[in-house]
Amino acid sequence: MPESSATFDLIIIGGGPGGYIAAIKAAQLGIKTALVEKNKVGGTCLHQGCIPTKVLLHSADIYRKFLKAHEYGITFDKLRINYPQFHRRKESVVKRLFQGTQFLLKKNGVEVIEGEGQLTSANSVLIKKNGTDIGNIAAKNVILATGSVPLTPHTIPHDGKYVLTSDDILLQEEIPESIIIAGGGAVGVEFAYLFNILGSKVTIVELLGDVLPAEDKEISATLRKILAKRGVDILTRTSLEKVEVNSGVRVEIKNKIEPLHSPTSAENPVPFAEKGKEYLKADCLFLALGRTPALTNLGIERFSLSFKGKYLQTNEVMETSQKGLYAIGDITGPPLLAHKASNEGLHAVSHIAGKETVPINYQNIPRVTYCSPQVASAGLTQEEAESKGYKIKTGKFPLIANSKAVIDGEYEDGFVKIIADEKYGEILGAHALGPNVGELMWGISLTTLLEGTASELSNNIFPHPTLSESILEAAHAVVDKPIHL
Repeated sequence: MPESSATFDLIIIGGGPGGYIAAIKAAQLGIKTALVEKNKVGGTCLHQGCIPTKVLLHSADIYRKFLKAHEYGITFDKLRINYPQFHRRKESVVKRLFQGTQFLLKKNGVEVIEGEGQLTSANSVLIKKNGTDIGNIAAKNVILATGSVPLTPHTIPHDGKYVLTSDDILLQEEIPESIIIAGGGAVGVEFAYLFNILGSKVTIVELLGDVLPAEDKEISATLRKILAKRGVDILTRTSLEKVEVNSGVRVEIKNKIEPLHSPTSAENPVPFAEKGKEYLKADCLFLALGRTPALTNLGIERFSLSFKGKYLQTNEVMETSQKGLYAIGDITGPPLLAHKASNEGLHAVSHIAGKETVPINYQNIPRVTYCSPQVASAGLTQEEAESKGYKIKTGKFPLIANSKAVIDGEYEDGFVKIIADEKYGEILGAHALGPNVGELMWGISLTTLLEGTASELSNNIFPHPTLSESILEAAHAVVDKPIHL
């Protein structure tokens, strides 16, 4: 903790991927910076979100590949899962990246303060630790980067044992025999894939019409078919009405269209009728219902800040309606993505440093769901493009016709789809379902940023054999016809 009433050029409250990256860049630009973090730098993404989840998913991917190793000429005896070791590797990866983040902050001269930051004015921050005031610091500018927390409705008895959030489930070292997942978005689908591969009986309950409802409908429908084929039960247009906990969970559900007709069996969870209602039983319930901005105890009620719903509103350089007070990341609204928060942090710092700042193109932010096959996208879905009045052309290429996907044995109903403006050929969006397709999206994002066309993309040279050639083929499909189909 620096001396009481220490003065900085910039104070950042929150050390997640928005806050710590903004702090490093600010320090590199010669801005005297303090980073206030109540837990560990790296934030939710590093410690309870992106990174630990992907470590578990990677182990599951390796196990899934071993299940069909004989196809590749590899044989062995007694394949088994050591799930606690999944977690030991997870902890090792998180520790290594945490230490790396600490090193980078120190190397760049960022003053890291352990404690909870609370605004006492637009330019001063009170530091609290374990409920005790430990000092005040001041700065010309303040960036709020406090992130979000799992959404837990007060009507659901969240106990961290039978009813779990994403924070809780990353601490569970036993594979449940059965699990109900409330929410079919990215987090819900990722854990559905994980536990299905590990042998759990998985049921997804989704309020909207399909899993990954924000993605292109063709992508969502195909992923749903793949998951169902693997044994995942998916109940869409279905809500949780009541949750009871008693050495497991008993969930009352309501289907918006028609009653469930699934046959009963000895397996859990299974739907069954009781006085006209529908119920599911399972060992545990995982709440993947989204996240809510972490804005409590920040002192922002002192200011007349603008909100859109529960999210803070900012201008194009991330400044709130209070001059000198900036907000970035999850507290500013969707998409709630680490890379979006990081980019917003860099924009805010650029403005504070007096540099020319180009507004963020939020439509162009890539997104990835790390199930297998992966789902990745950038730009508009077909439905969004049509609703905005675009006359569009689409190009689609199946991965079963891509040589690298066939070599790897990883093409299971996968495809790449490009949506372009019919008149000018400008790419409006791209969507992919397949192995590691998230790695393809930066190229699409750059192409759309440069207002590239499908014709220009089709004239580019892609290395062979690679999965990226499916982008080339989809571009050809927009212009005229794909080559290898």
